[in-house]
Amino acid sequence: MKFFIKLLLLLFLFTCAITAQYYFDSGRKKIYIPQPFVWPTPVVKAADLGLDAAASDYVWLSMIQYYGGGRSDSFEKLDDYIKLANDLDPKFPYPYAFGTLILPGEGMTEEAIKIGERGVKESDPDWRIPYYMAITYHIKLEDSKNAAKYFDIAAETPGAPDSIQVVAANYGSRPDIRAETKQIWISLYETSNDEVVRKRALAYVQHYEVLDVLEQAAAIYKQQKGSYPANISDMVSAGILRYVPEDPFGFKYLIDEDGRAMVKD
Repeated sequence: MKFFIKLLLLLFLFTCAITAQYYFDSGRKKIYIPQPFVWPTPVVKAADLGLDAAASDYVWLSMIQYYGGGRSDSFEKLDDYIKLANDLDPKFPYPYAFGTLILPGEGMTEEAIKIGERGVKESDPDWRIPYYMAITYHIKLEDSKNAAKYFDIAAETPGAPDSIQVVAANYGSRPDIRAETKQIWISLYETSNDEVVRKRALAYVQHYEVLDVLEQAAAIYKQQKGSYPANISDMVSAGILRYVPEDPFGFKYLIDEDGRAMVKD
């Protein structure tokens, strides 16, 4: 009975904190939704009556709802949620892994690195944390040294899939950096059980495939016209492409003077 009462108190604390910050959409018009308030760790620990692990689980679920609910255009509280979840349970690996992968895409690369470093040191062994660290160093920071370091850590972590070990072994050996990066995301898509992570990985794979298609089309255009196209639409007009490909992230493309497909700034 006492345990049940403790759980009710815990649920009440977090429910009040979250629901107090949200408004419901009116009709189809999206309205401004303020960021939720995330309680400081000492306050939560004082209120959870010793159920730190249960509180961490609840914070984790609240964070997933916050990020996946589609109710905000920015997610500036993500790192606060992750820090709170792992302050309550430093061994809990999922917030570390999720934050290390997702935060760089929300403009919080530095926070992602700090979370990943803490996860590698403090959490239960989980290959995803160093693997996502390696991806962040490779893609966001273009730091191949640290990327290789964390790929190796991921490969040596108990439970790491064979495909992760292959990526770690081959990292830096391919001359085409795009092919290497694409392979990283393919491996991530194939090994993750998290649908949010799989969706993001698949989007990156599709992104690189679009770049490959555009460069192949540009090479054909040059063979026919003697120069690379000035615009992507020129290849549609020439009958080489049926339509201008859409990028999964909504980026617009250009072909540079060397025939390389690039994302517009």
